[in-house]
Amino acid sequence: GVLKSLSFMFEYIGEMGKDYILAITPLLEDALIDRDLVHRQTAASAVKHLSLGVAYLGCEDSLAHLINFLFPNVFEVSPHVINAVLEGIEGLRVALGPARVLSYTIQGLFHPARRVREAYWKIYNNMYLGAQ
Repeated sequence: GVLKSLSFMFEYIGEMGKDYILAITPLLEDALIDRDLVHRQTAASAVKHLSLGVAYLGCEDSLAHLINFLFPNVFEVSPHVINAVLEGIEGLRVALGPARVLSYTIQGLFHPARRVREAYWKIYNNMYLGAQ
């Protein structure tokens, strides 16, 4: 319940999230590595709303920390979690810039495993469309 309320709170307060980002980062970090899919999905949604709210406000260090915990969730099998994670990555693309996200993405574009390549190409194509 706390993650859901944080997601809605960051969706509506926008720039005021800058005051809370340092306090909330450990909670989101813990939720992104939780065993429960719902916690990871809700945390990814909260990361999206938080990153869009604090874009260009000097909070890049916390957002770069959160992208390290968000990116491994790309390989989930649940479509709801995958969509939430991709939206979180898109929000971080806006806040951190496409070059930072590309540095995370480029490592998997030519991976030997097909499943890894498919996930990373999906991220790359979304980033190419969103940040031309």
